Amino acid sequence: MLANEVNLSLTTPVLRDEDAVFPGENWFFYWKTSASLWKVKLESLVGVNKIYVPINWAFHSDTGDKYDFASERPETDLKKLVDIARECAKEVIFLVPIGPCPFLTNGGLPALLARTPMLDEKGRVVAAVDQEGNLNKLYSFFDPRVYKAYDHFVKALGEYFVTQGIASDIWSMDCCQVTLDYGLVSYLKDHSHVYQQGFSRFLQNKRSEFDESEDPELQNSLDTLDAETEHILHHEFYTMIKSIYLMASQERMSGNWEGEVKVSFLGGGQEDFFKRIHQSDSLVQYGHDLLEGMSLNAITSSSLIPGRLKKGVLGKMLDQLVTHSFVEKHFSKNSFEDESVSQFAPKVYFEVYDLGPEFLPDTIGWADLGLWDYLQKYYSWCYSDMGSNEFSFNEDSHMDRVFFFHGLNMDKGLFHNMLKAFMSGAKIILNRAGLEREFQKKLEAFFIENELDIEKVKLHTTLVNTRLGDGRLLVFNGDDLVDLDEKKAIEFWHRVISTFDLGHLIVIPPEGVQISWKVRSSNTQELQFEEVRRMGIFNPSSYKKKVKFIIPSHFRLLKVVDENKVSFQHGQKEIECELLPEGSLSLDFGVLV
Repeated sequence: MLANEVNLSLTTPVLRDEDAVFPGENWFFYWKTSASLWKVKLESLVGVNKIYVPINWAFHSDTGDKYDFASERPETDLKKLVDIARECAKEVIFLVPIGPCPFLTNGGLPALLARTPMLDEKGRVVAAVDQEGNLNKLYSFFDPRVYKAYDHFVKALGEYFVTQGIASDIWSMDCCQVTLDYGLVSYLKDHSHVYQQGFSRFLQNKRSEFDESEDPELQNSLDTLDAETEHILHHEFYTMIKSIYLMASQERMSGNWEGEVKVSFLGGGQEDFFKRIHQSDSLVQYGHDLLEGMSLNAITSSSLIPGRLKKGVLGKMLDQLVTHSFVEKHFSKNSFEDESVSQFAPKVYFEVYDLGPEFLPDTIGWADLGLWDYLQKYYSWCYSDMGSNEFSFNEDSHMDRVFFFHGLNMDKGLFHNMLKAFMSGAKIILNRAGLEREFQKKLEAFFIENELDIEKVKLHTTLVNTRLGDGRLLVFNGDDLVDLDEKKAIEFWHRVISTFDLGHLIVIPPEGVQISWKVRSSNTQELQFEEVRRMGIFNPSSYKKKVKFIIPSHFRLLKVVDENKVSFQHGQKEIECELLPEGSLSLDFGVLV
């Protein structure tokens, strides 16, 4: 279909199909149906006990300064929605955006505030195509008028919740997209002239602060901006603006506020835009982005994807991996759950702490050392890309994980927590490249003071390995790996990771096939097993694919579930399956104690 044949309406159309109201993952778009139909709609969600309701700012305010909460339109009555949901035995969790939303007209801004279109780093207008083929242009949240109106809106929303006695949880939602070059990127990111004007004012304030300093280096630093300093300042400015929106939502809705959640929208990337307006969606790409979003600790939303594309294998992936696993695990942290019910959760072997966005893109990170290529090939998304998030170690649930750290972004707090975790039994890999001399000395002193035995192995670099109880610390210099070709880098990591004896069933799928792993505790009939792991095999491609692998001696096949368009054969030690296009199946394995 040609671009000029696509419905590029900039107004929200009146939709009548279920996909419009329930766009996926138990989300409910209350503004797309009559309030008189809410009960009928919610009753149709059989077996669902939580619904996720994003707040549509523009639906409650045409102008940005007056708000409708049941005063004019019944569809703005959120108290009624919560009451109806309770009658239907469903809990409502509200999602309040802290930036543009790709599924809403104007990104969710009231029309009078939608003044400056957002631009990406290449100067292109940022837009998204929704599930009905409508084009939603997104507008900058860096306009001071937008923040002022946003603060008033969340204040009014918070007061409405208090006066109406609404006890439902509220989460601040950061809408994001998975990108080819930059990983998970928030739609708040902007490069428009409004952003540039705000950044210029930010620099002026910085200069004023530095002018008052007696340090000549500080006084001259902003007058001679190098690339690294400018990059750091851009990150600081962006982080400051985001925190302003986040703090506004937290403070104005403090009685119900639970935290921030990142949501990754399938089909919402700039790379997807032209494919989608020509209706050439790639299920393979969506399957990849779904799993990558999960590895980046973001909840995946398919609200932009047409329902017809979710009737097959993509729908199964969303249902099994997101709706009934990742989402439940995330929101159950702050909900009362029946702990006697054992549910599958994503299996994670590795937590990888990478360089934060304040570092220049050409700074050596884990991708440059071949780690991500290795993990994707051998461990099929069984890792969390923690970025520069704060590190914490839980002795009850993290003993089987391996933690990766860079010396380059090490500070006193992280260094202390890393060694404390090691002494508590954590398995840690540290790239000491860029580690400050102060920490190098402290690390050497730590080895001596605790009388730790040091083992050194030469493998493209010098690996320094030590153990303390269940804990293990492996230190190497990543600079020595930068020039390795892809094959040697993967071989390096394979030899290193195999020494941790993680007990993983390694399956290397053919191109286009995705493998997922989930885990749950064994029940009373499975006491011979330490845990039960579910392998999902999905073929979103247009070709027949064959997957074949050896069953390790400590794995026992318990059952085969959710077979669809697949032929399956297994012996005592080997499994082979052939998947037709959009074929899938899941295998449950008991892992022996």
